Amino acid sequence: MKEIVVEKKRVALPTDLFLALGGALLSVGLSLLPYENVFWYKSAMLAYGLAALVYLAYLLVRESILGRTATGILFLGLLLNLTGMIRRGIESYQMGVFHPPWSNLFEALTFWSFVAGSVYLLIERKYGFRLIGAFVVPLIFFTSAYAIFKASHDIQPLMPALRSYWLYIHVVAAFIGYAGFTVAFGGAVAYLIKEHFKDKSWAQRYLPSKEVLDEITYKSIAIVFPVWTASIILGAAWANEAWGGYWSWDPKEVWSLIVWLFFGAYLHARQLMGWRGKRVAWMVVFGFITVLICFFAINLYFPGLHSYATE
Repeated sequence: MKEIVVEKKRVALPTDLFLALGGALLSVGLSLLPYENVFWYKSAMLAYGLAALVYLAYLLVRESILGRTATGILFLGLLLNLTGMIRRGIESYQMGVFHPPWSNLFEALTFWSFVAGSVYLLIERKYGFRLIGAFVVPLIFFTSAYAIFKASHDIQPLMPALRSYWLYIHVVAAFIGYAGFTVAFGGAVAYLIKEHFKDKSWAQRYLPSKEVLDEITYKSIAIVFPVWTASIILGAAWANEAWGGYWSWDPKEVWSLIVWLFFGAYLHARQLMGWRGKRVAWMVVFGFITVLICFFAINLYFPGLHSYATE
């Protein structure tokens, strides 16, 4: 089967670097203001919600000004989220319990929102398809809202096993994987909606072509699957250092492996067996369910060596 090539949008690298570095510096400056970290996280959540609404409006109206506005609001939300993360790091340092802001449930969810939004913007910037944002950004908003309203905001000292440099590299790699799978899920849902309503004119008018949705879903997974693989390997190395063994069949370890097997099967089916379209879109949807089980169900309801992430 012929490979569909998604047309790449020309990326102005100096401009992108300027925006990224300028935004990071702005976040550092804002974090020095006398506002607690939760204020910035709540502000980011509101920005994500507004961005989701504008992306949905853009999906329906297709006015370029709406698309650019949606992208700008999402970028603002990411800056506010980054500000909250920096501020939380400052506050943990002032309390004498410094740690990176991704060690408990609240921090992990807000970090997930930040990484997922960043990965999505990179894909949007590269391929120029803002319509996927109507399916991805609402997920980012709900993740952030769950953290704000359901998780504890308290800053707690790290348990001994977490006081390691592995916390910086293993967890970041894992969340890059979570983020890429989130973007892929949005693309797969959009594909299935277009397929289900293929006889409806609005589906053909408002959604990108199925070939584009299929290819962006694939690329999102192909990019982050090696990173997810690295996160499992790094986690095993950390486990050996902390607990004296590379693998202990902890529920989190098992489900991380299940996620790896699921998306590995997806890549195998698509590349080697030539599967396309509806079958692989459903594979991504069910694969994302395993991601949700890996993060939420295992952390919240199955105690194990990773149960510290429930706080």
